[in-house]
Amino acid sequence: MALKRQEKETFVEALRGDFAKSQHAILVDFRGITVPAVTEFRRKIRQSGGHYKVIKNTLAVRALEGTPLASLKDKFIETTAIAYCDTDPVALAKVIVDFSKDHPQIVVKSGLVSGSQMLDAAGVKALSTMPGLPELRSQLLGVLQAPASKLVRLLNTPAQQMVRVLKAHGDKEAEAQS
Repeated sequence: MALKRQEKETFVEALRGDFAKSQHAILVDFRGITVPAVTEFRRKIRQSGGHYKVIKNTLAVRALEGTPLASLKDKFIETTAIAYCDTDPVALAKVIVDFSKDHPQIVVKSGLVSGSQMLDAAGVKALSTMPGLPELRSQLLGVLQAPASKLVRLLNTPAQQMVRVLKAHGDKEAEAQS
């Protein structure tokens, strides 16, 4: 069913609003994938905090104008779908790369991270091997807590040594009195 001009304009504006909020995107070729597989793919992308759209290339190029994802417009050739998010590009890349292992019909074409870093298919695959945002946060927290923990141990060490010396001296005196 063909969309009327007004419907297309409304659709493009809504899509441009979504793209304006997004900093990260991955383009995939989806030829030959089954409907149940696409449904599962969409669900997994949603669970990672992303969105997946299959859009006519001309409408996608119009919707990308003036958004952080605008540099992807030249990549919309042949059958192209876009997966995008505004939070964690690593989680999105992991879902796509992992899913494409079981479904070779999904072929990564390119990606964009932080609205400026263009990636090829190998770059998207490399991105998927990086630790995700939650893992990076926990690693950073560990790095930040390590000096404080070490300081507490260092401050406690002299007190513990003093207690041992006093206990040994007390034991020595008790032994001398007996």
